[in-house]
Amino acid sequence: MNSGKIKYVVLVLTVISLLIFTACTATNKPDGQETGNQDELQEQKEKFTIYEKYGLAISIPNDIIDDVIIVTDPEWETYEDTYLISVYEKRSFEEAKKKYPDGYAGYIFSIVRYNKAQYEQFLCSDGSGQSFFARDDNYYYGWFIPTDVQFYHEDGLDEQSDEWKSWIELNEKCIAIKDDFVTRNDLEPYSDREFWDREYTYDSNHIFVDYYPYYEYNGSRDEVWTLILSQPAEQGIDGIWCVERWKDQYGYVYPYFPDKNGISSDEYYTMLQEECKAGKNLDRLEPERVALDFVKSLFGHDKATLRSFLPSGSVPESPGFYSVSTGNLHDYMQKILAGEYVSAYKLLPCLENFTYDTWQEFEKTYGKNTTWWNSLWAALNSAAVSDVYDDGTDQVYRDYYIGKAFLTSDGAYAEGLSDIVMRQWEQNRTFYSTALIEKFSDEEENVIRQHICYMMGHGKNQSELFGLFIPESGLSIYLNTYPVDFPFGCSLIEKSREHFVAESFGKGFIIESDSLNVTILNPYEGVYTVTTIRTEKEGYAAAGVAVGDTEEKLLDHWTKNLKEKLRKLDSISYDDEAWFSEYDRAYSFTPKDSTKSVVYLIRNGKVSGIELINGLDGSMY
Repeated sequence: MNSGKIKYVVLVLTVISLLIFTACTATNKPDGQETGNQDELQEQKEKFTIYEKYGLAISIPNDIIDDVIIVTDPEWETYEDTYLISVYEKRSFEEAKKKYPDGYAGYIFSIVRYNKAQYEQFLCSDGSGQSFFARDDNYYYGWFIPTDVQFYHEDGLDEQSDEWKSWIELNEKCIAIKDDFVTRNDLEPYSDREFWDREYTYDSNHIFVDYYPYYEYNGSRDEVWTLILSQPAEQGIDGIWCVERWKDQYGYVYPYFPDKNGISSDEYYTMLQEECKAGKNLDRLEPERVALDFVKSLFGHDKATLRSFLPSGSVPESPGFYSVSTGNLHDYMQKILAGEYVSAYKLLPCLENFTYDTWQEFEKTYGKNTTWWNSLWAALNSAAVSDVYDDGTDQVYRDYYIGKAFLTSDGAYAEGLSDIVMRQWEQNRTFYSTALIEKFSDEEENVIRQHICYMMGHGKNQSELFGLFIPESGLSIYLNTYPVDFPFGCSLIEKSREHFVAESFGKGFIIESDSLNVTILNPYEGVYTVTTIRTEKEGYAAAGVAVGDTEEKLLDHWTKNLKEKLRKLDSISYDDEAWFSEYDRAYSFTPKDSTKSVVYLIRNGKVSGIELINGLDGSMY
């Protein structure tokens, strides 16, 4: 029954019944029963001396009572509410006191009781010489022993002496006190192994996060700790997260319980859950923020940032933080429409199973106006680029989820997602190519690669500063990084390809086309960086000036239209001279702090050749 008043009535009736029953039995005892009970009590008194504290009985065998000192009220006030009894060997204790008045020796054991909050903090401690052996509804009971030998004799330890043999015998007899304590007080036997044998602290969702403690100090990822996060109060999208355990680089696992004003973790996390429901401390709903707060508060690692973490791949197809998502975008749309923050780890996995019909469904649910799409696009754009990790694991998944939605979209949805796809590609081409290779089918990969290439050239023309305009295709080749190989969507025919390896930049190619020479670095599959473009073909143009235009037009165009002045060169590099035909002079332009240059060669008063070149580790001109 849950009613306090009903409990009180039942208690009163029970007491009355017991009194009546006792009165009846007191006048109708079988012969010899009273005598038997008295004999048992007398036997107990002869065998044990009973100490009581907080309603608990601790029995000390009388055959050792003269050999020990019993302490039930310790001098250290910090523990006066937890220590039930401490036992010392009398001889060692007193002899040590004679020589060291402020010291103690002879310590054998203590029995303590901890409430749940205190026991949780014990689990977080070193715990040497301490173990818990019993519990009841409110407390855990511990058996504490010294971690060093407390035997004392002024002549030192002699294992053949009577004093040492008595010490060993006394310690062995004291072990029985623990078992008697459990039985005498009707406690439930318990072992700390019940906690340590559990895989997790809480029965909930779990994610694993690798933490690199030195990353923000020196960029090192040599040492890694793993945090195990769970939802201790409620599960699902509205459940708070906590770090329940962590593992160091040697594989040792440490539990964690918050030490908050003496309350247990259950009470504390329930309080935090209610605060989140009231709109407070919403960072508790984001596991990546919880992990960051944990290392700052527990370890004092104030320099740690979200970049100090990597997901540990706890779920095969959705590693680390992404496992927190329900996978249903409708679960988050109301927050998105209200302008509230929704973590990328919850939002992006919802895109994985999008189809063309999904967009129609959203129009029916949220209307055909653009309000919901504008809000969703803003949330997706915010989630598209990782500010957490730099080894690619996290970004690859962001590229994948956005890409899956893009492949199912058309119209305004496709245009909006296309902008995000281009942003992701430009943010890190290697990570994006990894996503295309590992996460998409061959057909899907090809569609996205071709689209990115199209977007890179679409709408651009011969006025682009570092693009060579190709009249036949109406497109340009840029000093840029492409997701496809030469000719990058242009109408060019490859005539020859020479392979090379650059010491600092990896493998590459030198490609010859019709009066065109292109140098490409290809350090990673699906990533092609154009570093040099040379041409002598008439009509090919850069920054609005074509091969065949006069020197006067070149200089006038740059001064009037581009508002820049070209630098006159008496000579160009040896490699450039080896490819180009004869020239009279050259002009170049390199923007401030840029490694890219545009070079025009002049022969007989006309532009005879154009070069676009990226020095990568320094400008060439």
